[in-house]
Amino acid sequence: MLVSEAMNRAVVTVEPDERVDAAAALARATRAEHLLVVDEGTLVGILCACDLRAPGPDERVSDRMTVPVVTVRPDTTIEEVAETIEECAVGCVPVAVGGLILGTVSNDELARCGLAPPHPHR
Repeated sequence: MLVSEAMNRAVVTVEPDERVDAAAALARATRAEHLLVVDEGTLVGILCACDLRAPGPDERVSDRMTVPVVTVRPDTTIEEVAETIEECAVGCVPVAVGGLILGTVSNDELARCGLAPPHPHR
C-alpha cells in the first residue's frame, strides 16, 4: 500500500512564532496529535502532543518544535514509512512533494494498515 492511500489528510499547522499555549489549545480543539510548523508556506518543524505540555508563559512554538523534519513522498510504501518512523524514532512523518504538504503518517495510520507501530506515542 502506498502512503497516498493511507495518509491522514487533515493536517493542522501552526507558525513558529505562535505561543505554545495557543498551539496546545489548537491541538486540543482539533484533536491533533501532531502539528506541522509552517513559516511562509515552508515546513520548518513539527510538534507532537508531548511537546506541548506545561508551556511557559511566553514560550514560542519555535522553542519546542523538532527540526529537521523527516518527510516522505506519497509514492512511498507504508512499510517503508514504518521503517523510517522506527529508524528516526519519530511519531509522525509529513507527506510532501516539492514543498507541498499533502498529509501525515503516524502510528495510528500504521495500525490501520495492519502494521504494528514501531514505538508507542508518548
